[in-house]
Amino acid sequence: MKAAKEQLEENQENAEDIKPFRTASIMVNRVCNLKCRHCDIPEKYKAGGRMLSADQWVEVIRKLDEMLDLELIAVSAREPLMPGATREKTLKIVQASKELGKIAGIVTNGTYLKNALPEFSTSGLVLDYLDVSLEGPKEIDEKIRGDGHFERVMAAINDDRLLEVTEKFFISLTLNAWNCPVDVMRKFIDWMLGAFDEPRLAVLILYPNVNVPKDLWLTDEQFLRSLEVLLSASDKFADIFIDVFPGSIPGLRDIIEKGYLPGSDELLRDRTGMLWGLVGENLYVRYENVRDLMRFQVRVTPGGRLIMPRDLEKVDYGRYTKSAVLSDGFEDTLNQVLREVDAFDRQIDPRCMGQRCFPLCRGDNFRCSFLRREQ
Repeated sequence: MKAAKEQLEENQENAEDIKPFRTASIMVNRVCNLKCRHCDIPEKYKAGGRMLSADQWVEVIRKLDEMLDLELIAVSAREPLMPGATREKTLKIVQASKELGKIAGIVTNGTYLKNALPEFSTSGLVLDYLDVSLEGPKEIDEKIRGDGHFERVMAAINDDRLLEVTEKFFISLTLNAWNCPVDVMRKFIDWMLGAFDEPRLAVLILYPNVNVPKDLWLTDEQFLRSLEVLLSASDKFADIFIDVFPGSIPGLRDIIEKGYLPGSDELLRDRTGMLWGLVGENLYVRYENVRDLMRFQVRVTPGGRLIMPRDLEKVDYGRYTKSAVLSDGFEDTLNQVLREVDAFDRQIDPRCMGQRCFPLCRGDNFRCSFLRREQ
């Protein structure tokens, strides 16, 4: 998988020509073995219905690619490496994706990763990227993800087979009020620099929806102090990227205006449709708003059905799915989604127009301090 900088340079001149639905994000099962404090997806998937088999997932991947000519297929949300049928499905999805020549990766909490390594090695599959969650030093990680998580991830990290099954290995940290203190961040960064020859870090800024306790929500000041730590170490990393959702940072508009984060004409889209900007040496920010997620991503539930980003936040999100990928009506559903994107654009607060934060937010920051001031 190409680095963000290469992707940005390749797409600088033709960003407006990027087709919709570039990424398939696969939810391979309904459950997770952890109950993380910061999880923004409801704990229970209330709707019933059959889950797809491994072979049906192969059909789904092939149909999606035939219709959409995908760039990237990601197995994420819940836990895709749980043993048994779940792991079999994940391996089949990755195998089908690689056979089609797609970028393919997995996002995992890491608890079952060491046990899964023999199956990956035997299959011969090599992921383009593998994101494994750690929320900081042991005492912080276990406060957020539970007792024993840190040791199980470390067991996988210390296994020599790990770097043989993926081209790029990222530690994925969800930045929140518990792990953002400067001393905690510095301790964690120093550990990464000592642990990896090519350290790669994905910093996901906490998405503070109704499912996330407010004591984890970030303030502007907490984010900026963490950003300083990341900037000071960025030249020692192979890659760092910061994932920002509107709503993650109340003062996002002011932070961009003051030049801490890129905005407006400093942004470029990669081939998946995502917006990126350079922050510092090897340090990038990726912005994800609802409008762009609807336009450029298809998220598929364990039952093989399409679901929209905001519907995923609902406690009974399983009841809000749209057409099944393998149904005759799926193409009509995708066309309806694009019409909803157009309608979404027409509903944007006019005060957002012309702001340097507008292309990345699209009026989607429900905590926006600028709009509150204007009111």
